Amino acid sequence: MPVRAFDLKVLKKYILNGWEFHVIEMLHDLKPVEIAALIETLDEDTRGKLFLLLDVDTASEVISELSDDSRDDVLDDITDKDLAKIVDDMDSDDATDLVGDLGKSRAERVLSAMGDQESDLIRSLLEYPEDSAGGIMQRELVSVSHNATIDHAITSIRQQHSEIDDIHSVFVVDENNGLAGTLPLVSLVLAKPDTLVSQVMEVEPMSIPVNMDQEEVARVFKQYDSVVMPVVDNHGMLIGRITVDDIMDIMEEEATEDMFLMAGAEEDLLSSSILKNVWSRSPWLLVCWIGGVLTTFLIQGFEPVLSRLVGLAAFMPVIMGMGGNVGAQSVTLVVRGLATGIVPTTHLTRIIFKQLGVGLMLGTLYGILLGGVAFIMYPEDFRMGSIVCLSIINSMVLASMVGTALPILFFKLGKDPAVASAPLVTTTIDLLGVSAYFCIAAILLF
Repeated sequence: MPVRAFDLKVLKKYILNGWEFHVIEMLHDLKPVEIAALIETLDEDTRGKLFLLLDVDTASEVISELSDDSRDDVLDDITDKDLAKIVDDMDSDDATDLVGDLGKSRAERVLSAMGDQESDLIRSLLEYPEDSAGGIMQRELVSVSHNATIDHAITSIRQQHSEIDDIHSVFVVDENNGLAGTLPLVSLVLAKPDTLVSQVMEVEPMSIPVNMDQEEVARVFKQYDSVVMPVVDNHGMLIGRITVDDIMDIMEEEATEDMFLMAGAEEDLLSSSILKNVWSRSPWLLVCWIGGVLTTFLIQGFEPVLSRLVGLAAFMPVIMGMGGNVGAQSVTLVVRGLATGIVPTTHLTRIIFKQLGVGLMLGTLYGILLGGVAFIMYPEDFRMGSIVCLSIINSMVLASMVGTALPILFFKLGKDPAVASAPLVTTTIDLLGVSAYFCIAAILLF
């Protein structure tokens, strides 16, 4: 943090006393991201007071860097008219995200306070699903005609640069604004002034369909190591661009979402209310509860088997625990593999059989070890060792199959594979594992 700890108290004093000049002087050398980090350290009341002292250019950059809670705090202190000025100065993708998070009535008031052209642009972007390419793209881009000369293209780029800060690549369009190619900056610099753009541009560029899911967009960016990609509509018309900074946010968002789903939660619950925590986690715990009740009835049904060999109960925790761990490992590997593209979607059956092989080898190893322990503990009945050995092999094979097949099944159904989370897999494995354990015991004992 660039502001020293003892300066923070001074800053709060200046803010609370309304000493605007001193506050601005302290913030003078800080970058927007550093100001945002500073606002995060302030209390709820002080955040808004500090934000109101920022000029529009700085405020439009700072608000994009704030957490949801801090942004809500500063938005409470801003008038609709002032907020409209900030939104108007933001990149279209960030502006759309901000307006989309406002309540419907306030969003309409803010858009009404903006110019018609700017508000129409944001309204058009709000029509796309939030998690699609259209929902994350920005309309600001640099394009030139394929019939233009390099000299004319450079002049056009200079004119457009006043509204676009970062130019990674120049897009080339035809007479109908269809994407014809891209013009790398190095080609623009090295080409002769009277050369036609069409002679040096890269044809058939990789583009993103406007309706593509944001997770797939991130995968394409990673595959092609791209910094920026054009977005086209259903007719191949150039309508926007997506930059790598947005992709980094998406990857973090998707990874976080998968982690929460696999843990049996739907969102970050650390900062939410107690009731919201309870509501979000209850469904997954209900799955575990139902599975536990069914397992209880299952064990009760096998009381005759348990009465024949009471030692069977002593090995239930380790058999269920080992199966649960193998299942959780398989789920994690498959979900992460599908998310990053490491798991090829055309060879999913091969993945299932491979994991079955892994489960069989692990089960055999630990089955022999645990069977040996059972033989030492119950030397008077050799059947105990056989039951335990076969049961843990069966449990780990089943766990590998369930932990691999469930995420793939959800993926095939068009659902998020992370929904096949640890609670669901563990409960399924417990039921199958206990059933198989007692069935094997019943067969060998009777």
